[in-house]
Amino acid sequence: MFLLLLLLCVAACVNAQNATTYVYKTVGDLKIDLDVYVPTVAPPQSGYPVLFAIHGGAWIFGSKEAAFTGDELNETLRRGWVMVSINYRLAPGVVLADQMEDFQDAYDWVRSKLVTIVHINTDLITLFGQSAGGGYVVTAAYKLVPRPAAVISFYPAYTNWTAFPPKAKSNILIVNQAKKLRTPVLASFSPKSLTDKRVDLLIEAYEIGQLAWLMTTMDANLPSNQISALLKDFSATENVDSSFPPTYLAHGTKDRLVTFAQSEQLANELEKHGVPNVLDLIPGADHCFDYNSTIYWDKHVLPAFNWAQQFMGGSSSQPIKLAYE
Repeated sequence: MFLLLLLLCVAACVNAQNATTYVYKTVGDLKIDLDVYVPTVAPPQSGYPVLFAIHGGAWIFGSKEAAFTGDELNETLRRGWVMVSINYRLAPGVVLADQMEDFQDAYDWVRSKLVTIVHINTDLITLFGQSAGGGYVVTAAYKLVPRPAAVISFYPAYTNWTAFPPKAKSNILIVNQAKKLRTPVLASFSPKSLTDKRVDLLIEAYEIGQLAWLMTTMDANLPSNQISALLKDFSATENVDSSFPPTYLAHGTKDRLVTFAQSEQLANELEKHGVPNVLDLIPGADHCFDYNSTIYWDKHVLPAFNWAQQFMGGSSSQPIKLAYE
């Protein structure tokens, strides 16, 4: 059920809208790309704001086409914002630090290269992510240089990696499987994902308490205290300060994949440090609630965009001029 629900979320999210694709970096023979969606209206004098999306997929699958729902893409373009959605190297071919490097490189490309192609405002970039992507964006919020204007994170996994410390020394079976799969890859959703060896490895590592090792290091002999230090470095709840970007969190109280306590912990830290934030706990909602626009759009998805408007060069109370149909 865990895997089926997650894959259905990814499948439902693949978008058919036209985008322009660019390669933002190359690692060996692997070309890593991103998609750019541009509104049909002319940009403001200061340039289009940017919604920078990082896709989910349990850290091991997913793609740039599945980083948002069609309604979320349309809402972005309606508001006159550019949507940038990135691919990145997936686990277990790489670890969290490598993925964060990809996020920074894509972010740098947008700020230095895309700005010469599309008239964007590099001071008005909001991060957007769901599930694993939601976890990535709250980590990227304090790791990206310079920090983004704001963050929208839906049902993030995880805001606190320290809650999942290694339970024992790396299992030899996990180590041997991981060695065979430590080749950097990009992936997209397909029915074969249900039988992907990387998926099997992730589930097994999670069940025996070795997910922390799998996601943080290539060294099977790294001491647990060093792994714990890496987990802390990638945990948003452990790295909030007064300059943390304003953050919008939305999480269902019946989420079967990621407990809403993760979002609550981060919201509590943001409050302690005086960081503008919203925590929308949605009664009865499951993981991927935003795919059901009929039920959740007006009260729990659209408000996130209205909130972000204030950090994208406008007021959420101003009328929204249609920019894309």
